[in-house]
Amino acid sequence: LAKDHPAWKLETEYIAQALSSYSYTLSPQRIILGGGVGSLGHLLPRVQQRTKELINGYIQSPIILENIESYIVNPGLGNRSGMLGAIALAEASR
Repeated sequence: LAKDHPAWKLETEYIAQALSSYSYTLSPQRIILGGGVGSLGHLLPRVQQRTKELINGYIQSPIILENIESYIVNPGLGNRSGMLGAIALAEASR
C-alpha cells in the first residue's frame, strides 16, 4: 500500500491502542516493534506520536513525555534479530 493509503491510519490506531495498553499494564522500559511493522519506516513515527497522544500524560515518565522515539523503537539488529537470537540461544544451550 502507498504511504498515504487510509489503511495506515487504521493500522496506526490499532498498534498505538495496544502499546498504550501495554504501557499502562506492564510498564515496560522500552517497546521494540519488529517484523513487518518495524520494517515500514513511515509507520513507526505515526505509532510513536499516536501512542503518546493516547497516553496523554497519564504516565508521568520523561521517556514517554519527552522522548517517545527512545521508548518505542525498531530492533537494533533490524530483520536479523530473530535469527541472531536463535543462534545465541543455540550456542548458550550447548
